[in-house]
Amino acid sequence: MDITREVTEEERELLRAMASDAASREVERKRARAVLTFIQTDDLSAAAEASSLSEATVRKWVRLFEAEGWQRLLAIPQPRGGDFLARYDQGFWAERLARGYLDQSRELRALPYGTSRSEPFTDMETFRDYAIGEFMLQAWSADQRWKRPDLLMVPRSVLRQTAGHDEWMPDLIHWDNERCRPYVSGARAAVEVETSLWMVARASASLSFTVKEEDLGALRNWVRATQVPLYVLQVFYDEAHVLSFAHLEELIDEEAPEDRRVRAEVDRTTGKATYMVPLAEGVRLGPIPEPDVEGRVFKADNGRVTVYGRLVGSQIDVISRDMLETVATGRL
Repeated sequence: MDITREVTEEERELLRAMASDAASREVERKRARAVLTFIQTDDLSAAAEASSLSEATVRKWVRLFEAEGWQRLLAIPQPRGGDFLARYDQGFWAERLARGYLDQSRELRALPYGTSRSEPFTDMETFRDYAIGEFMLQAWSADQRWKRPDLLMVPRSVLRQTAGHDEWMPDLIHWDNERCRPYVSGARAAVEVETSLWMVARASASLSFTVKEEDLGALRNWVRATQVPLYVLQVFYDEAHVLSFAHLEELIDEEAPEDRRVRAEVDRTTGKATYMVPLAEGVRLGPIPEPDVEGRVFKADNGRVTVYGRLVGSQIDVISRDMLETVATGRL
């Protein structure tokens, strides 16, 4: 057997990322290693040895790769129930509010750059499109071991030079690093959006900015590589707050004052080690008027139906134009 179609360099790069330890699950690594080795050697037994798969299994994945491309090698499970779908939608809602707030800057636009959030999932086709987009973002970041922040603050003048007006929205989340480079090099700031379903006005617990330990190193690598100021924008049900990543680094450093030092704790909701920085260490951006709630339905391929609620509408009210511009231009 052999691969009769031409394999592009982009496909090879994505296969190499899938075969690495940086961007994929073990089942995907084995499939990618099998296909990569077969492309390089045209030897079925060598591909089986490199991937720890049987020759029959390698033959199957090589044929699927030839017919359907690298996307067919991804192992995409069903969404993990209504909790996952609701949390995803919560993040989508929070990012839309953050974009709407920052887009009011006179000088800059907030462009989606990281996580490929989209409208709600309704079936496996829409979920698979999301998963493919997420893998490509991981693959483009694999060599640098970085994570793209959610939003990039790009001067309106850069957009006008490209499109003649500043309403144009380049599709950065579907562009590789090289194509994004002019926008990253011109960016004034970047924003990682986090969300917590708490009402600040009523909370009996101490609320915080939340950054997962698994994301910290990758975000740090991105900041070091780009030298673009990064901010954590925490969206609650009724308020939004912002914290500079540089200040976060100071607070988690071993040299930080003991009474202010922040150590990672296991988040009871996510089960992941998370840095929880008191809100007092950041800045309040503004209130969020009561959003609406609507229902959504996800229909799985096996016939299972999941019903869940999502937040829609509202915005982060601007209480200080100076503060908005300070964050947008990376001067906080």
